[in-house]
Amino acid sequence: MPALNSEAMVDDDDIMMRLDAEAAEYEADNALARETHQYYLQEWQQLQQLLACIVTSQGAAELSTSKNAQSIIAKYQEQSHLLEPHLEDIILPLTSILETATAKVRDASDLDMDFVKRICMIIHTLVTVCGYKTVVKFLPHQAHNLEITVAILERCHQEFKVSSISKEERTGEWETECTLLLWLSILVLIPFDMTSVDTSLSESSFSEKHEPVSPLVERIIQICKDYLSSPGPVREMAGVLLSRLLTRPDMSDNLLSFVNWTQLMLASTQDTPTGVFLVPGVLGTLAAIFKVGGRDILISIASLAWQDASDLACSQIAGRSPLLRKLLMKLILRIGLTYLSPRVAVWRYMQGTQSLARNLGNTSVAGDHSFPYAEELQSDANMRLMCQEENGALENEAVVLSMSNEQEFDIPEVVEDIIGRLLDGLKDKDTVVRWSAAKGIGQLTNRLTSGNADDVVASVMDLFSVCQGDGAWHGGCLALAELARRGLLLPKRLIEVVPVIIQALHYDVRRGPHSVGAHVRDAAAYVCWAFARAYSPLLMRDHFKQLAPSLLAISCYDREVNCRRAASAAFQENVGRQGDFLHGIEIVNTVNYFALGSRSYSYKIVAVYVAQFDEYRGSLIEELLQSKIGHWDRGIRELAAEALSCLAKYESALFEDTILQTLISRSLSSDLNLRHGACLAAAEVVKALHECGFRFSSEKEKAIANMVPAIEKARLYRGKGGEIMRGAVCRLIESIGIAKIPLSQKFQKTIMDTLDENLKHPNSQIQVSAVAGFQAFVKFYLLPATATTIRNVVTKHVEALNKDPNPAKRRGAALALGALPPEYLLDSWREVINALCFASSLEENVDDRDAETRVNAVRSLKSVCKTLVDASGLATSVAISKTFLAVLKGQVMDCFFSALDDYAIDNRGDVGSWVREAAMEGIECCAHLLCQCVSTSKDLEQIRSETIQVAIDAKINTEIESDMFYKHTHCDNACVLDERFGIKIIGGLAKQAVEKIDHVRDIAGRTLQRLIHSLPVDISFIPHRIELERLMPKDTSIHWADPGESFPQFVQILQFPEYRPFLVSGIVISIGGLAELLGNAALKSLLNSLKLKSSEVRMDDSAVEISSNWYDPYRVGWLGEELVHLLKVYAGNDRVIVPAIKDAVTQKTLHSLLSRGVFSESQESAVSFELEVIKLLQTEVRGCRDVGKLIAIVNVLSGIASMRKAASNEALLLLLALLSHRYPKVRKITAEQLYLLLIQRGEELMSGGSINTALDLISETCWDGPLEGSAEVKATLTSFAVGQKRMQCSENMGSQAPRQEYKKSSAPSDENESYASLVDAAGY
Repeated sequence: MPALNSEAMVDDDDIMMRLDAEAAEYEADNALARETHQYYLQEWQQLQQLLACIVTSQGAAELSTSKNAQSIIAKYQEQSHLLEPHLEDIILPLTSILETATAKVRDASDLDMDFVKRICMIIHTLVTVCGYKTVVKFLPHQAHNLEITVAILERCHQEFKVSSISKEERTGEWETECTLLLWLSILVLIPFDMTSVDTSLSESSFSEKHEPVSPLVERIIQICKDYLSSPGPVREMAGVLLSRLLTRPDMSDNLLSFVNWTQLMLASTQDTPTGVFLVPGVLGTLAAIFKVGGRDILISIASLAWQDASDLACSQIAGRSPLLRKLLMKLILRIGLTYLSPRVAVWRYMQGTQSLARNLGNTSVAGDHSFPYAEELQSDANMRLMCQEENGALENEAVVLSMSNEQEFDIPEVVEDIIGRLLDGLKDKDTVVRWSAAKGIGQLTNRLTSGNADDVVASVMDLFSVCQGDGAWHGGCLALAELARRGLLLPKRLIEVVPVIIQALHYDVRRGPHSVGAHVRDAAAYVCWAFARAYSPLLMRDHFKQLAPSLLAISCYDREVNCRRAASAAFQENVGRQGDFLHGIEIVNTVNYFALGSRSYSYKIVAVYVAQFDEYRGSLIEELLQSKIGHWDRGIRELAAEALSCLAKYESALFEDTILQTLISRSLSSDLNLRHGACLAAAEVVKALHECGFRFSSEKEKAIANMVPAIEKARLYRGKGGEIMRGAVCRLIESIGIAKIPLSQKFQKTIMDTLDENLKHPNSQIQVSAVAGFQAFVKFYLLPATATTIRNVVTKHVEALNKDPNPAKRRGAALALGALPPEYLLDSWREVINALCFASSLEENVDDRDAETRVNAVRSLKSVCKTLVDASGLATSVAISKTFLAVLKGQVMDCFFSALDDYAIDNRGDVGSWVREAAMEGIECCAHLLCQCVSTSKDLEQIRSETIQVAIDAKINTEIESDMFYKHTHCDNACVLDERFGIKIIGGLAKQAVEKIDHVRDIAGRTLQRLIHSLPVDISFIPHRIELERLMPKDTSIHWADPGESFPQFVQILQFPEYRPFLVSGIVISIGGLAELLGNAALKSLLNSLKLKSSEVRMDDSAVEISSNWYDPYRVGWLGEELVHLLKVYAGNDRVIVPAIKDAVTQKTLHSLLSRGVFSESQESAVSFELEVIKLLQTEVRGCRDVGKLIAIVNVLSGIASMRKAASNEALLLLLALLSHRYPKVRKITAEQLYLLLIQRGEELMSGGSINTALDLISETCWDGPLEGSAEVKATLTSFAVGQKRMQCSENMGSQAPRQEYKKSSAPSDENESYASLVDAAGY
């Protein structure tokens, strides 16, 4: 007993634990549900408040209230189901206001239309979000609302003749009309005769023998007829109203009258401007009538409607309008359904029944009993049950035919014509028309006999013909999918349908420079998806074996992402419905929606995974060989070549015996795309087979080696496509070298000549491919080499780099030198480095400059240094290690630093940025190489002596400038990684990280970040490295190209004096750039770094309130020094000037700083700074022809003169001198600034009572007129200035400088002879 009780206790504990866990899980789910519901309820409460405001004010609330309610509702456009539970609470209060307001007025003319508009705008927003079919159910449908609603609609129709369709300008006119029409569509369904609710009919009208005609109905029909020619959504709502009204049992005469009117309109308005909108409205209305009307009502007008539709289908207006053709397909289908009585095709295939009990009863596994056959439906009760389940909406009209009387079922002859029209619609040029026709074929076939349905299927199959276009194939696929979904495509047809669908999955027809067929492949995948849902697993098993390989091939290799995903979805549906078939579960987990989003990932990763299964590998290889290798898209061919090589590891023998031979034969094809793809694929396959350890047969090696000479012999480099063939051949040469295919001396010479030709090709992509081939060829065929061979190869490329006038050849030579193996560099490395350093420098002659050559030289210089350092295991490298280290630290790094100052510009823009990017990569690489060499080298004194000797040799060989030579020979620690060297590295990169090009900033920021955190800790040549690591964390998520994110971090480095000159130079360029966002971010970060923070205030000053605009005097002082230094360094140099506006960046920065009070009067260092700036600006004024630069100088001078007493007089004198400048625009702007300056500080700048006189002279003088008049006024203003010495200085600036400049210039004999004189005369 105790044991039993303990077991019971344990069981109780387990039960309690499980109950607690379930309760906790339930509570968590409820909490999540409450949180989600609460979030929506918060918004719902806001909407309720807005609605309550509208209801309380009886619709008189402000327009903004309605707009806010609309904006809340519109947010649920894609999740309308969240609004549906609250539709009643939204619509009923609004409609109740309308009902109350209409009840208070006698006539619709007394109603306030603004109030009606606001209510209708909210309701129409609900219609837009949830659909009119959902909203109309909540509208009131009392009979007494009918007449007043029609009256309001008539008033709207009369008043809203012209309304704006623009969302910004509309005031709710057409929303009101749409809402009223929708409301009437439910009101006209009242279960009374329309004449009984029409108060306009007198009692005498009912006493007459004939039935009276309701004027109310006539008014509604007339209004709707007018709206049918509207271009907006009112046309659709009018059609909905007419379809509900005219299909009433008591509207037969009105329906016939309306159809006669439509015949007249369709015949008379096709070629008129009104017909463009009226004809679609009429067709849409007829289609809606045939959709909602009963067969007994519509059969009388079916012939008239068919006549109109058949005539319109052959008209020109239908050929021009896809909308018309789509509406015609809908109308023709519904006319056909009217001729055929509602029935269920008992012959159709069904995978299961609609009864759960019957499905569960089919438990037999001995055969395929998952669907009922015809004999299961012999009883009339079972047939009626099936009919009601399939056609619940038509259960009162359904006519169920048994198998015995199916042959007695007569089909009208017109149905054959209708089906013919639908079949023609399957070949239409627009997808929407084909889709409507396909659905029509499916619905109409469901009411035919088995024989007639089989004829329809045969007609659909005829569309899959070679002579048919892509539209017919697409329409045929859609029709087959619709037939399969409805069970109308019998299993016996699958034998001939499946091969056609496989062809459609690979449909791709070339048309000019592109191809068509993506929509066909997508529709074919849809057919496969429909097959999986329609047929039983036992029936589809054999067919799925044929479809699965093609589906996976399209999933992996199709060009379009939608086709890849569609095929993947079809395969997934088949695996899920048919069971775990052919490794389906494993493949579905990999070939998913997200993995197929990237084309490259699909080709190289997903397809390789699928290829491991033998059942699918053959289809993947065949898809690549037959379709993708010769594809019209070059990118697809390149990807296909790589993808094919990825599959070589599974079938090495097959690739060597069959596939490679096929590619070799295709490389000489007359089709450019095919031979290019075959050449690329052969190269990739050869390389892949070699990497797999596969050994080629001697015959195959000869065939591979003969490919390049055969292409040369066929002269495939010439004509169209020669360039892409050159690139493919270079890739083939590279693969041949990697695979070590034996080559005769003759073939080696041929290949070397081919590489030389491609190295000097002007196409950069061909040069890159040629360099890769050259590197592999030299490594595997020219090693070991004699000293003569090495000398010839090196000398050839060095001379081409230094002396050849062809820029393309210089570019190729620079790349070739960087690709040389270490054996070729050990004896000639200094010559190579000298040549590359010389080629990377900026040429003095602008016409000789080639940015690509400099970029290639800088990158090759990095490659050569890395190759030599990596070759440290060679015995001969020991003798050069010390000398090479000196050259690496001296000449090579100085070359990189000089490349950072390459700001060359041509018609392509700042091409120097390419060189700077390459230089930053070289600095990072060589910095690591230097650390690696220094850490292994001990004799630093000997290295230093070697450095001095290297500098002397460089002076002689490459003619280095004297200052660079001085740096090499007079540095105390020339080769030791000292702080000066680290400052140049970090400062140079930091400068690029704060300049104006986003991509350059991004590369510089990432390079600097990696360099700071990756260099060895024991080699500490970077000043403040620990602080830099803190300021630049090792975070790869930082967006260095974003100025708002990068500049606040870099300005913190300004606290270190060593890096200030570099950062200030870069920040100044960014502030003065064209990009406003960049300039504002740079200026804001600089100002924030200068501000004095409250934490930096001394204790004795704590009582003083710190302003947010107080600047630290120390920081402002060093900023002024750096700006003055910058002005001195770049004096007369326009490299840092914004090219588009020719506005000096420094002056623009100074103006921004001065206008914000950075250099205020309370700072002592500002006096000397401003005086220095004035002196430097005085130098810039002399000989300056840049009007923008002069205007910027005027702004800076006026800023200095308005703030500082000590420097204001000097600035004033320079401004007075500019009043006599020869450019009228400069004189005018100077006078304006001087006028404002005298108003502000006139008493301090002018003597006595001369201020008013000076202001009158400035305001009355025409400064952009002749120079003589302004010169006299300038002299008078100068006399007012205080001090004789200043007057003399002003006279020297005003008269001598311009005169000397004029004498120096060589003016032409005729003043109109040069364009410059015309510009000077205009003053611009």
